[in-house]
Amino acid sequence: MAYAPIFLTLSVLCVIFYYYLKRSKQFWKRFNVVGPEPDLLFGNYKELIFRRITNPELQEQIYRAYPKEKVVGLYRFNTPMLLLRDLDLIQQVFIRNFDSFVNRGAEFGDKLGDNLAASSDDTWRLLRSRLSPIFTSGKLKNMLYLMERCGDKMLEYLEPKTSTAYECDIISIIKKYTVASISACAFGVDMDLNNPDKKLEQIDKMIFTQYYALELSFICPGLLKKMGVNVVPTVIHDYFVSLVNVIKKQRNGVPSNRKDFMDLLLEMKNMSELRGAQKNNNGEAKVLQITDTLIAAQAMVFYAGGFETSATTVSFLLHELAKHQDIQDKIVAEIKDVLDESNGEINLDTFKKLTYTAQAIDETLRMYAIADLQRKVSAPSCTIPGTNITLKRDDYVVVPTRGIHFDEKYYPDPYKFDPERFSPENVKSRHPCAYMPFGLGPRHCIGMRFAKIQSNIFLMKFLTKYRVEPADCSKEFKFDPWKVTLASKEGVPIKIVRRNM
Repeated sequence: MAYAPIFLTLSVLCVIFYYYLKRSKQFWKRFNVVGPEPDLLFGNYKELIFRRITNPELQEQIYRAYPKEKVVGLYRFNTPMLLLRDLDLIQQVFIRNFDSFVNRGAEFGDKLGDNLAASSDDTWRLLRSRLSPIFTSGKLKNMLYLMERCGDKMLEYLEPKTSTAYECDIISIIKKYTVASISACAFGVDMDLNNPDKKLEQIDKMIFTQYYALELSFICPGLLKKMGVNVVPTVIHDYFVSLVNVIKKQRNGVPSNRKDFMDLLLEMKNMSELRGAQKNNNGEAKVLQITDTLIAAQAMVFYAGGFETSATTVSFLLHELAKHQDIQDKIVAEIKDVLDESNGEINLDTFKKLTYTAQAIDETLRMYAIADLQRKVSAPSCTIPGTNITLKRDDYVVVPTRGIHFDEKYYPDPYKFDPERFSPENVKSRHPCAYMPFGLGPRHCIGMRFAKIQSNIFLMKFLTKYRVEPADCSKEFKFDPWKVTLASKEGVPIKIVRRNM
């Protein structure tokens, strides 16, 4: 009898919880938005939550299941997610109405959370305006010789391994180049390709792993911060704080003549705070205190974005070139012609002449878009243009990048690798939002030009000396659902063969 009140109380709580879950799944019905029937607890993301599928693949499935709809209503746990299918609507939301959709909805917690990729509202605006100068033409021009030197180091590393055909996971080779490149260009650190930083390799795996703590932000937005929970492991925080402090000490705490990313961070550090130009409704401007953790957060996101994504993209491109020898030959011929014309000198104009190579990179990014877009509504209440759908601040709008990139309407025979899709004529005839590997609108990837130049230099160095061929174990990719970005579960096996010079 003593347990009866407890049992009754638990029963009532279970009934209340059940009806709460049931009611929360009625959100899209009030706007007559269709979508797949959600699981009572996990919504429409159960397969993703249990890491059985990647987010790009899941969204592609949903995109294909509703070919006549402009929008599809989803739930991740109880959080409403509006998937946009219509390109005109995507353009309205992510470009023309950008101020209402500034935030990405990424939540890191306190440690390293105020980084350029995940920060919100005025914090993002302040960081973006302060960090953009690192990617001007003048700054990129100064980085070219560093990237070239890293490319030469990569060739020296490969030399003793390639006396005969060499089969390897090509992404491991490219990562050696990209991590050396980003270290040199951003932080003035010379990496030894034969003796990699084991700690950095560990950091790389940790940064791009899907943590279950992230799911808490979908159950209750803002919960991580309120609980003091950090998605970013302490070891990552400590590594980048230590890295920044070492370089700061080497430069006596003041910017050097390198004019690199670290100089920009030191300039920020010495300012002690950043103050926004725009004032909020209370007449106050956003003030951002410059702490060691804030500086380390920018270093982390620059490192992560600079070497992992570029290495993955180039590895997928080489995979396609191994399968399509005619396309590989055309790229190599173009590279040789451009280098012969400039007597081997590489400058910013060089990349403008590599038109077919650029088309091949774009086609790779179409087929293997590394990151999916995800934005959270930033305004307290916002109506989706052209609809009666009103979202609150913590509701999500998502774009199924992979679904759009493989839609036959925009890309006939979409599973075929064809760089001609990105000829000037074909690009001009296509909707501007049919291709979005670097994002859309003001919040597109800040390092897009850096990434493309870095990738081009690798290709120029590597493909003039080596040919890639399919490895015996080459097969269709299975993407890793535990990775934040699109990545092959079993690597990218390729056979490297020396060219006859």
